[in-house]
Amino acid sequence: MRGGIVRRGKPSIDDIKELTAQCVKHYSTLQSEFEKDERFYELDFRASLGIPEQYKNEAVVLPTSRDMVDAFVDHIDLANARVFVNKKGIHKIDDEVAEMMRKFYLGLLHRTNTENSISPWRVAGKHYANHGLAVIKTIWDADRWLDKPAQVKGESKESYEEKLEKWAEDHPPSLPILIRAINPANVMPDPSYSGELYVIERHERMVFDMQKMYPLFKNVKDRGITDTVEYIEYWDNEYRSVLVDDEPVLKGGIVKHKYGFIPYTLIESGLGNLGRDALPEQRYVGINRYAQDLYVSESRNYSVADVILKKDAWRGGRVRGQGAEEYANIKQEYGTYTWVPDDVVFEDWEVSKAPDMIALHLARTADLIGAHAAPRSVRGLSETGVRSGADRRLVISEAAAKFQYSKEAFKHGAEKVLIKS
Repeated sequence: MRGGIVRRGKPSIDDIKELTAQCVKHYSTLQSEFEKDERFYELDFRASLGIPEQYKNEAVVLPTSRDMVDAFVDHIDLANARVFVNKKGIHKIDDEVAEMMRKFYLGLLHRTNTENSISPWRVAGKHYANHGLAVIKTIWDADRWLDKPAQVKGESKESYEEKLEKWAEDHPPSLPILIRAINPANVMPDPSYSGELYVIERHERMVFDMQKMYPLFKNVKDRGITDTVEYIEYWDNEYRSVLVDDEPVLKGGIVKHKYGFIPYTLIESGLGNLGRDALPEQRYVGINRYAQDLYVSESRNYSVADVILKKDAWRGGRVRGQGAEEYANIKQEYGTYTWVPDDVVFEDWEVSKAPDMIALHLARTADLIGAHAAPRSVRGLSETGVRSGADRRLVISEAAAKFQYSKEAFKHGAEKVLIKS
């Protein structure tokens, strides 16, 4: 890229560096929003509650923001996927091919669910709900494609078949296709067409790891093996490149990948808005993005009520009268009587139970959160005031409709991933 003009065809290393710098700038606000999404999902917002210093350690962060994301993911139904293929054709072989493809896609779904410690579909679902964007990467891993043994010259057919059978027993079937969920914070699609022109993946990696993976990495900046460096992958429809600490590490620098497509599938939740300026922070919106202040308020209200109730439940008091200092540490024990002089008087601290206003405000905040993100019924909880079974079914169906588009969008995104495979 020079003077704002993108050349058609093969980009240069300088083009990729310039595009990366521009994308980092373009997505900087979105990155900040992603970080806040993560904080609220991990319940790491205690410092935002504004609890007085002496009570900070008693603050309670309620898990509502995490529950909302998990409820969203559970409604995507990642575990019971069904595969349908187009069986229309004029020959019988068309039906057979379609059935083979259906079984292949089902097998691919099953394999990605079982061969990983956690299913990439589940991980992508979490990103989808939390950030409003899931990114799934489909790549070819030649190391998984095991070459069968060659037939030695003069080897009999029977002997070779026996050798093949033994090889097949020792090497279970495997597919050289990797399906991975990439955190959207590490992916920068082209700003103009949201990944249709190119996609840049960016991470921080250890020097030692990069030297093991890429022998062409020269480490010209002489960094230590435990230092972290910037790792960049560039992909468009024809070319790919990998830069480690600004060094191209593929043979030839920029190579043709022959995929015929960009191996990243971006799935949007539809909770955002494609505004006039097409700002990514408005487009990629997770379920918690605009309810974060409510989560802070809810936890603050609960913490205030909790502190007040604890102080009143285990309150102390004061002792006055002649010789009162001798009874300052007297203990209240059931079944025992303690003699004290008539002049000694025990007084409790004034009762200051949490006012009803706090409880009402806490309930009102919970209702606002449910109305915005996920109503109680879609989280398996009962709704207030619902009595009849028909009314309850209606409430559940209307509540679940909040996830209807997002559920279908994720399904279509998974379909794109399978087609790329």
